[in-house]
Amino acid sequence: MENRAHAIIAVCFLIVFGVATLLIFWWLSSGPSEPLAYRIVTRESVAGLAPQSSVEFKGVEAGHVTGIHFDPTDRARVIVDFRVRRDTYVTRATYAVLTMHGLTGGNVLELKLGAGSRAPLATSSRNPAHIPLRKGLLASLEDSAQHSMRDLQAVLASARGILDSDNREHLAAAICQIDAATAKLVAIETALTPAMQRMPALVASAQQSLDESHALLANANRLAEAAQAPLHKVGATADTYRQLGHTLDAQTAPDIQALAQSLTRTSRQLEELLRELEARPQSLIFGPAEAPPGPGEPGFRSDDGNGSDPHHD
Repeated sequence: MENRAHAIIAVCFLIVFGVATLLIFWWLSSGPSEPLAYRIVTRESVAGLAPQSSVEFKGVEAGHVTGIHFDPTDRARVIVDFRVRRDTYVTRATYAVLTMHGLTGGNVLELKLGAGSRAPLATSSRNPAHIPLRKGLLASLEDSAQHSMRDLQAVLASARGILDSDNREHLAAAICQIDAATAKLVAIETALTPAMQRMPALVASAQQSLDESHALLANANRLAEAAQAPLHKVGATADTYRQLGHTLDAQTAPDIQALAQSLTRTSRQLEELLRELEARPQSLIFGPAEAPPGPGEPGFRSDDGNGSDPHHD
């Protein structure tokens, strides 16, 4: 009976221990400390990256690479699986780059935040979320160096095409001409040196002449201002003369016109008197002749000589 009781106790202990072990394993595998799985699928080179390589975010180690292999559906692509802690800030705008860890260390997978949504990126161990891999600094420098090398090769090819045998002869002749022109310029500079040395004195003389001209202009301005007063007086005198002329025209002209008319009448009367004296000079002694009698007056005669004295009837 005791053996059976010990066996039952042992079996119960084993059952409880197994259940506890399973619960602990389940809690550890599904608890909050379980890292999150993500995946990178890229056609770029991942040289220097290996399993157990560090995964960093903002310079802090957040996980490690769990595996690197080729895509079975497309052998030109590489799949990189990695896990990070649950508290790592991974969003829909997160991307990864390869950076060098020190001068002698291997590459590190660094997570960065780009422009876009800040919503958390959902993932699971069975279906890891994909994060894009972008070129890092070294890869960008390598591409730039390759482009620069291609451009340099094109420039060198163009230079070789330009600097052929004929063009080299032309360039040699041009260099000789440049040397000759340089020698002439040196001779011209030597000849101009004395003149350049005299330039300060000429500039000083020109400045003195300019100052004297300014003084003359100032004197001329003062003379012009002094001459303005007599000119104003002459203008006032001219205005007075014009006013006097208008006054003489208004007052004297009518009197002169009346005097002229009176002289005209007197001249006519003198002219009639002279004609009368020429015709009858005796009128100066005896006086003017009496006017002939008119019709009805004594002594009147008609033109035909048949006049009659009214007293003769």
